[in-house]
Amino acid sequence: MRVRNEESDVTRFDRRLVLILLAGTMSCDKGSTAGSAAPSDAAPASEADPASEPATAEAAAPAEETADKVEPGAPGVPWAEKTFKQRQEYMGITFFPAAKKSFKAYDEAAFAQFKCQTCHGDDMKERNYKMPSDAIYALNPENPVQDGMDFDAKVTQFMIDIVVPESAKLLDMEPFNPETGQGFGCFGCHPKSS
Repeated sequence: MRVRNEESDVTRFDRRLVLILLAGTMSCDKGSTAGSAAPSDAAPASEADPASEPATAEAAAPAEETADKVEPGAPGVPWAEKTFKQRQEYMGITFFPAAKKSFKAYDEAAFAQFKCQTCHGDDMKERNYKMPSDAIYALNPENPVQDGMDFDAKVTQFMIDIVVPESAKLLDMEPFNPETGQGFGCFGCHPKSS
């Protein structure tokens, strides 16, 4: 059993709100809406798929020259094959609005100010938007679902039922399969506790 540091009720509430979102980044600073572009330095990634590590801006530059002929966000290009710029656009145009809609449907009041930092943390730019983020609750790697249930069963069930499958679909991945150990799951966004 892990010992948790004592937290104020506000801090615990804030952390509970972000016991969430499993993957990817979203457009950020100004609260993107559908149809808007992501910030120019976003680069989401999923721990569940090493091939989806974000391309650096420098590495993406040659591909971006041809990407200009592709629809913003490159909706027909699989996540793992998107350039840095395409990932930025996709997060702002597609992923962020879908995630925001899901979270607000789950709890309108708690997620009224849903933004990139909700999952990626205030240091997202310094970390180049990489996930997992220390801004959200660290889960026990031995049994992340039970750990989440012990912390907040309602939010964890929302993650299992809505966030994981929707995020996996948006990122062109399968939801995590415990039998194979493959797919998008908790650790696409959540750090592992020690």
